Amino acid sequence: MKVYETSKFQKLRKKIESAAEKEALKQAIIAVVAKPLSGKKLKGELKDLRRHRYFVGGQERRLIYKVQKETIFLLSFGPREGIYKQS
Repeated sequence: MKVYETSKFQKLRKKIESAAEKEALKQAIIAVVAKPLSGKKLKGELKDLRRHRYFVGGQERRLIYKVQKETIFLLSFGPREGIYKQS
């Protein structure tokens, strides 16, 4: 399974300062790669995307990604508020 990060995803990832948040995102990506179709499918105009929930310090975060054949595209991550407008 190939994994690609969009430029937006890379920019967001580089802004992370907390080691705990970096580790939580890393574990979320590992979980998505292990079971790419386990993430909940989104609806409406975002129907081609999936989301994986993970937690950082008790706060929920979401990893937004797209699966195409043997490739996973990591699009965005962060708290629920506004995440779907950014995707």
